[in-house]
Amino acid sequence: MLPMLRKEKMETRKLYNIAKEEGITVDFFTLPEAKGLSLLVAGKRFIALDKGAVCGEATERVLLAHELGHHTADALYGPEAEDALRKRKERRADRWAIERLVPYGELLDAIKQGDETVPFLADRFGVTEDFMQKALKFYYENKSA
Repeated sequence: MLPMLRKEKMETRKLYNIAKEEGITVDFFTLPEAKGLSLLVAGKRFIALDKGAVCGEATERVLLAHELGHHTADALYGPEAEDALRKRKERRADRWAIERLVPYGELLDAIKQGDETVPFLADRFGVTEDFMQKALKFYYENKSA
């Protein structure tokens, strides 16, 4: 398991290395209803990324990190799962991705250095603006006292 606090940005290749180390096969497909999909089939783990949705490295990093979160944070669920369970598992996968792509301490440092807008922060961390907004909301809700 990876530590929750890191000093440097997690590169895309590191995400693929994590998948390889965890025995997770990652491949690209055309997915009609999702941008990414995590599967456990006969004891083998897979991540499918929609090749049409991956329009840049930031999108690829975000999608891959989220799907890795499903596998590494015990956040898999089946198509028959109830809505409440789905939401919990999705939050768990998001948390795993956020903590690795936008570490809290680095985010605070970036804001102190003047990177205060979502576009600047997203660019600094190599993530999409939507993901950065999700990370900011996550930390606001979970780090506020």
